[in-house]
Amino acid sequence: MEMAGFFEPEYQSAGDYLKRRFEIPESLPKLPLADELFVASWQEAEGKDVLEFLSGELGLPVSGFQWENVEALKISLVESLGGRLPAVATESHSDFRAMDALLNGRKKPQAYPPTVNAFTMQTRAKPIHRHRVLLLNYAPYSNIPAEAMELSKEDWLTRSHELRLRHECAHYETLRIFGDMQNHALDEIMADALGQIAAFGNFDADRQRVFFGLAKGKDICTGRLSFYCREVAEEERPKVYRAVDRVLDTVAEELDGLLARKAGDMEMLEALAGKSIAERLEGLGK
Repeated sequence: MEMAGFFEPEYQSAGDYLKRRFEIPESLPKLPLADELFVASWQEAEGKDVLEFLSGELGLPVSGFQWENVEALKISLVESLGGRLPAVATESHSDFRAMDALLNGRKKPQAYPPTVNAFTMQTRAKPIHRHRVLLLNYAPYSNIPAEAMELSKEDWLTRSHELRLRHECAHYETLRIFGDMQNHALDEIMADALGQIAAFGNFDADRQRVFFGLAKGKDICTGRLSFYCREVAEEERPKVYRAVDRVLDTVAEELDGLLARKAGDMEMLEALAGKSIAERLEGLGK
């Protein structure tokens, strides 16, 4: 029976979901790509008072928000294969939510959970409409406590920031170089893998299971991977969890080989993005 204004959501099967891969062009442009035009607007931001820069240079209404730790706010221009882009860092989840609202032209912050601490965003605030900005909060990655990583709190926060920054740059790189970026398990494996390498020097499959909320050999998820599977039919999601769990060891082997021969960032990006989870499963003999 049809109901006016009501639509059943269209869910994917696990099989279709796992086929996602990036189309790698036969010839790549010169890398890194030239900066997008908006980057020039942020050129003088580094080293300046962040709120003064955002209000004075970019015309944003910073006084409309309550700020918890103004001294910790920082803006930098970070390098990526997709060109430079501005990164705004906070050290308070309250300030992170306020900055998100400010950059997107909203009057009130949204109630993001404490596990959400980074965005690669296209801004919506009128003075900077459609600027691409990284917003990063200093917090434990994937909300994992330092004790679980067997690190000091200070060391884990530093590594979390390095991981988070490289992760977000990877999303920007696939967007500009391959023309696509999604909230998908493949994208997250790729971005977390490059982030792990930046923060730890290697990719560890068990470490990734912790980040995703997976238990080895099981088809359950208690962490953030479930967020990226929302378009998969609920009864099919355990198949995705099991598939991701199985391919993580394969990804670790691939990256160990690439790192051993000192492969560059672009080669690793292509290797991770150009092969679907389904293709990797076939290599394991489903």
